[in-house]
Amino acid sequence: MTTPTTPRAELAAAVRAVNAAYFRLPDNARNKVEIAYHGLEGEITASMLVGDDDRARSAIRAWRGHWLHKLGAAAR
Repeated sequence: MTTPTTPRAELAAAVRAVNAAYFRLPDNARNKVEIAYHGLEGEITASMLVGDDDRARSAIRAWRGHWLHKLGAAAR
């Protein structure tokens, strides 16, 4: 049986995964990545503030997927 994680723990894991992907990029690829606020950050914050764990987890997965896709594209 696995212990369920909190949205905060899932967010921390997502941030670590995205940071690791970013720092694996060569410098020239990092320069291609535009780091800008994305609406998903607001959704994560809002859902966590109201305690909606399912909504927070969904937003965290979407945020992680968005950035890993974007960083993957920069690596090509």
